[in-house]
Amino acid sequence: MSIARSSLTPSARRRPGFTLVELLVVIAIIGTLVGLLLPAVQAARESSRRSACLNNMKQCGLAILNYASANQSTLPHSTRPISGTGGRISWVNRSLAFLEESQLYDKYDRSPNVNWSSWTTGTGYQTPNAVLAMTRIKALECPSDPSNEEAFDADPDTSGPYPTTNTMAVWNGSLVTAGLFCATTDYSPTTFVDNRLANGGTVSSDKADVAWTGTQKQMTQTTSGPQQGDGFMAKDYNGKVAQKLSFCTDGLSKTIALAESAGRPFKYTRKGRVGGFPAANARVNGGGWVRPASDFAFAGSSADGLTVGGGGQAINATNGDSVDIATFDGTTYGKEGSGQPFSFHPGVVNVVMADGAVKALSDSVTIRVFAAMVTRKGAESVDLPD
Repeated sequence: MSIARSSLTPSARRRPGFTLVELLVVIAIIGTLVGLLLPAVQAARESSRRSACLNNMKQCGLAILNYASANQSTLPHSTRPISGTGGRISWVNRSLAFLEESQLYDKYDRSPNVNWSSWTTGTGYQTPNAVLAMTRIKALECPSDPSNEEAFDADPDTSGPYPTTNTMAVWNGSLVTAGLFCATTDYSPTTFVDNRLANGGTVSSDKADVAWTGTQKQMTQTTSGPQQGDGFMAKDYNGKVAQKLSFCTDGLSKTIALAESAGRPFKYTRKGRVGGFPAANARVNGGGWVRPASDFAFAGSSADGLTVGGGGQAINATNGDSVDIATFDGTTYGKEGSGQPFSFHPGVVNVVMADGAVKALSDSVTIRVFAAMVTRKGAESVDLPD
């Protein structure tokens, strides 16, 4: 009886598989290619997020100008009366209808003497302002901000010192627990140049040519008229001063309306988030879109972002002074916000100019130049960045 031979050729029967060395080489090549590709993917994602941020800020700029057009050139500035009548209100509160948030605007109680932090409802309203303040508005949030979903601000005027826990306030017809409740914004007006940047009678390349004459604490206690150091959307402290487009004599294309101050109320430096609950230095005063204190005065900082006021770095070192230094109603800031220009975009901070244009300013911009862009009637002679 004959035995059938295999139809496979000797070479096919003896075909070897990959050796262990060959597999390791292939894996190493794939790993190298992934390592080369990953930064490119991350850069593409950040580029997309930065474009979205610029688009958000463009919407904010248009909202400001459209508001002014509908209100006889009056700007949607913040108001926080020092004494007398009138409630506290932010630039966002006024601009909601122009940010395509008309339903939220209609629900908001704008009656005289009613604050953004009110937990009671007025006649004809069903939801307290403080509950509406919990609403996140995507047009006010930079997509590169890693803390957007967990960032909520508080109201130091009524709840005392900043909360030492991350507890959210609860409302089910009445206030159940105190805590955090203000959804945040990454974009805020630069209201004036801090007097810690003043030259003291001389012109210096690393100081501001024009700054406010008093401290931020004094600003919260005065009802004096406009000064050279005021920003485009200076705050109204007596409930009667309407800030107008015509007050900007330096040129709308040369004056900042809004700047990024991202990550608030958590404190960030270039190294990342600082501290954590219950550490006092974990928080900056400001950040809630409903809070006038989210507006900030430009003060500069040290390169490491740990010291705010008079340092050599203009932007992107920190998003503000921590509340252990910037004590609410303390000697330095009073009730003013302690934010500073800061973004999560590598190397730049996005700003909205008073004419509605958006710009990305490099970290290398000097204090003198940035301060000149903050003031609306400083008449400074500097070369502004493109």
